[in-house]
Amino acid sequence: MRKLISTTLACILVAITMSCGKGIGNGNSDKNLDTLSYIVGMNIANQIEKGIMPQFKADYDVIVETLESGLNGQKEFTVEGVTINKEAFRELGMKYFGPELREKVEAAMADTTGMTEVFNDPAEKKIASTLLGADIAFSLENVPYEIVEEKLMQAINDIHKNKPALTDEEANAFMENYFTVVIPAQNEKLSKEWLAEIEKESGVEKTESGLLYKIVDEGDIRTKAINDTDVVKVLYTGKTREGKVFDSNRWAEMPQQRQEMIKAYQPDEAEKDNPIEFPLNGVIKGWTEGMKLVGKGGKIILWIPGDLAYGKRGAGQDIGPNEALCFDVELLDVRVAEQDSIGE
Repeated sequence: MRKLISTTLACILVAITMSCGKGIGNGNSDKNLDTLSYIVGMNIANQIEKGIMPQFKADYDVIVETLESGLNGQKEFTVEGVTINKEAFRELGMKYFGPELREKVEAAMADTTGMTEVFNDPAEKKIASTLLGADIAFSLENVPYEIVEEKLMQAINDIHKNKPALTDEEANAFMENYFTVVIPAQNEKLSKEWLAEIEKESGVEKTESGLLYKIVDEGDIRTKAINDTDVVKVLYTGKTREGKVFDSNRWAEMPQQRQEMIKAYQPDEAEKDNPIEFPLNGVIKGWTEGMKLVGKGGKIILWIPGDLAYGKRGAGQDIGPNEALCFDVELLDVRVAEQDSIGE
């Protein structure tokens, strides 16, 4: 079931998530948020109408009612004596959407009369439809921008009545401008304001490139990285300007998803810090410069402007285009690269 719904929501969530970073709604005009929410609703509605409904012969009203309740904050649904929440989701998904359902789905899809039902029992159909609606609602909790519920639900109703307020072309044009022009400009402005406040703090220094840093422990300055090809071994924690940890190789600060992956695939490494080594020419510019400012064993905090971080492309779910970032780094070791001999 998770695979199905992930595919269903891919066009709504993945591209947006990868391109904008956390807090996309902060500072936007109401009009932008209204339009964004309406377009998300259009995509959800199209997937319900053209994806979920033909496949599973699900109950449209139940899906939409559950989705709306989820958007209003409901975390648990009781249907026909079955309790649906995040904890029970995997087990219920396998029960109602497991491999044994494939033949029924194929039969229903092949029936041009539309008479073949996937769920012959009305109670099962209601439970399955509630699961589908809840899955969409739970997925929307993770998107890194604000959702205007009224506009999202309006779009779903408009699509159902075949009277959308926007054409697909208008929606695509808005999204392209929003995520390639509006959001990068907004992130750049907010990042500059954030860095300006950081610069005022005690002990914070600034390089010519605009990198801000604070040396917590200078370490052994006799062993420092000098060249871009030098290799460093570090423990680090990376945060967005809102303070969210997006990456860390310190166990205590690792995002939960990474901890779960380590527990599942590398159980011997669970509960341990995970130092990493890399050459300075293989990372973002802010790291290349910042790691030369302390010696072996040193500790430093870096505040990196967007142009010295991931620039206009951003990175992953939490780092939007032109986002400034903060890294708390401990330099465990330095291996100075051997220089070519003269004449070689």
